[in-house]
Amino acid sequence: MISLFRKRKTSPKEKPAAESEDNEEQYKPIEWALVRRLLVWLAPYKAWYTLGLCIALVQVGMEMLGPWFVGRTVNYVEGFVRGTLDPMPTKSEAQWWAVWFVGLWAITVVVTVIAMRFNILIAVRTGERVQFDIRRAVFAHLQRLSMSYYDTHQLGRIIGRCTSDIASLREINVWGVHQVVINLLVMIVASIMLAWTDWRLFLSVAWLGPVLFFANNHFKQRVGSMWQQVREGFSKVSTNLAENITGMRVVTAFNRQEANLGQFNDLQVENTANNLEVARANGIYQPLLQAIGFLGKIIILVYGGYLLATGSIPQNKGVGSVIQALLYWDWFMGPILTFGVFYNNLMMAMAGGERVLSLLDTQPEVSDVPEAKDLPRVVGQVRFEGVTFGYNPERPVLHDVTFEALPGQTVALVGSTGSGKSSIISLIARFYQPQQGRVLVDGHDIRHVTGESLHKQMGLVLQVNYLFTGTVMENIRYSKPGATEADVIQAARELGSYEAIMRLHEGFKTEVGERGASMSLGQRQLICFTRAFLADPRVFMLDEATSAVDTGTELQIQEALERLLAGRTTFVVAHRLSTIMKADVILVIDQGRIIERGTHRQLLLAGGKYAHLYEQFVRHTE
Repeated sequence: MISLFRKRKTSPKEKPAAESEDNEEQYKPIEWALVRRLLVWLAPYKAWYTLGLCIALVQVGMEMLGPWFVGRTVNYVEGFVRGTLDPMPTKSEAQWWAVWFVGLWAITVVVTVIAMRFNILIAVRTGERVQFDIRRAVFAHLQRLSMSYYDTHQLGRIIGRCTSDIASLREINVWGVHQVVINLLVMIVASIMLAWTDWRLFLSVAWLGPVLFFANNHFKQRVGSMWQQVREGFSKVSTNLAENITGMRVVTAFNRQEANLGQFNDLQVENTANNLEVARANGIYQPLLQAIGFLGKIIILVYGGYLLATGSIPQNKGVGSVIQALLYWDWFMGPILTFGVFYNNLMMAMAGGERVLSLLDTQPEVSDVPEAKDLPRVVGQVRFEGVTFGYNPERPVLHDVTFEALPGQTVALVGSTGSGKSSIISLIARFYQPQQGRVLVDGHDIRHVTGESLHKQMGLVLQVNYLFTGTVMENIRYSKPGATEADVIQAARELGSYEAIMRLHEGFKTEVGERGASMSLGQRQLICFTRAFLADPRVFMLDEATSAVDTGTELQIQEALERLLAGRTTFVVAHRLSTIMKADVILVIDQGRIIERGTHRQLLLAGGKYAHLYEQFVRHTE
C-alpha cells in the first residue's frame, strides 16, 4: 500500500513537554500537618498497633529488670563473701537463693524472647498492611488521573513515587509508633530507676540531658533539607534510567551510549554527593551521641567509685548500685542512639511521604461531574460543536471545530504533523476536555456522562500498539475480561487474524514478552485489532492503526475490518491511501481548523489542499 500525509505520533505542537520538578519547595523538617496526614493511614490498624505496643511494653519491662537483677546479685555475692549480710545465710540457703533468683531471672528472659517474637510479627504484619494500602491508593489514583498528568510528568518520577518514595515509609509504618512510644517510655523509666538507685549518681549525669537536646535539635535542622535533596537526586537518576531503557533502540541507532553514560554518571555523582552530605552530618551526630554516652559512663564510674571509697553508699547497696546505675544509664542512652537512626528514617519518610501525598493531592483534569449519568447504549452519532482545545489553554491546537459523524460512517482525519488530528481522537475518548464547545455522543454531552459507561462503548487502536506482559489470549481478553476462550477465538476468526496467531509457536498461549517485545510489529497490530474487535464498540477510533501492518497482512484483514466497522461510527487517523479512499467523509485539518470536508473524489474535484497534497504524493511515487 502507498503512504499519504505522514505524521509523527506526538508533536511538540500538540502536547506539552514533561515538566521538571527540580524547583520543588524545599522540605521543612517534620511538618506536623504532613505527619498527621500520614498517620491517617495507620488509623484503620490502631487495634493492632495497640496490641503490638502492649506486647512491647511487656518485653521492655522484662528487659529493664535486668539491671536490677545484676545489682542485687552483685550485692548479695559481695555481702556473702564479706560476711556482711544480715542475717547471714548458710551455704545451703545461699545456694537455694541463687537457684531461685537465677530461675526468676531466666523466666523474665523467656518472657522477653516470646514477647519479642510476637512484637516483631505484629509490627511487620501491621506495617506491611499500611504499605499495601498506600500502594493500592497510589496505583488507583494513577488510574484516575487524566492524560495531561502523564504528558507533564516524567515516567521515572512517577515510578519513583510508587516504589522508592513509598518504600521510604516502611520503617516508620512498621516501627515508628513502637520507636516513639517505647523509647520515650524506656528513657523515662530508666531515669526513674537511675534516680531510685542513687539520686547523686542521677544528678551527676542529668546535666547531659540539655546537651543531648541541643545536639539533636541542631542535627534536625541540618539533615532535614538534606534528605529532600537526596530524594530529588534519586528521582533524577531513576528518570534518566527509565528514559534510556525505554528509548534503547533510539540510543543504539544514534550511537548515544557514551554520551548517555556521561549524563547518567553526572547524575550519579550528584546523587552520591547528596548521600555523602547526609553521611557527613551523621558522621558528626552519631559519634557525638556515643561520646556523650561514654562521658556519662565515666562520670558514674568515677563518682560512684568516690562514693564507695568514702562510704557514702550504704553497705547493703555497695558496688551493685554503681553497676546498676551504669546499666540504667545505658538504657537511657540506648533510645537516644536509636532516635538518631530513627530520625534519619523519619527524614527519608517525610521526604518520600511529601511526594506521595503530592501525587494523591493531584486532581484529574477530566473526571465525572457529581450529576453524571450512565450513557445508554448508543447508535454512534458524534458531533463537535465549536470545540476549541489546547493541552496548554494559552496555546490552542484546535480552533472552533464543528462537524458531525453519523452512525456507521467512517471519518478520515487528514493533515500535516501537529494539525490536531490525534487531539480530536483524544477528545472523543474524553482523555481531555475542550476549553470551549461541546463533544456530543447521541446528543449527550460527554462531560455529563460517566467515563466508565462512555469507554465501554468505545474502541481505540493506536499506532503504538501496546501489549501487556502475558499471553496472546490474555492480551486480547484485556478489552473484555468476561470473555471466554471460545469468544476470543471466534473474534479472531471473524477478523481474519486467527491463522496468523495460530502460526505463533504456541498459538494463543504464546507469551508476548514485555510490551510485546517477542512479537513483530505486524503481529502486535493484529493482536491489538483482535482486542478491539472483541470489545464490540459502538464508536471506533483508529489512530494510524494500520501503519505497522505489512501489505499482505493488511489485505488479509481488510474484509474482516470492514465487517468490524459496519454499523459503527469510526474515526481514522491514517496515512494509507486505501483507508482514506474508502472513508465516507474526509476532514482536512490545518493548524487546528477544518479547511475541507468531503469524500476522496469530491475533494479531488474541488482542487483544494487535499488535491494538492494528493498530486504531490502521486508525483513523488511515480
